[in-house]
Amino acid sequence: MLVLGEKEMNEGIVSVRKHGTGDEGAKTVEEFTATLQQEIKEKTDQ
Repeated sequence: MLVLGEKEMNEGIVSVRKHGTGDEGAKTVEEFTATLQQEIKEKTDQ
């Protein structure tokens, strides 16, 4: 889940919460995108 409030919009970040692990903290959109792409790659390579 991504949290996008006024603070995140002003700072250009997203707050990430992942099912099963909880709050992963704030990341830039680029960091989040790279992480997501890596997780997808790992799951499809299995």
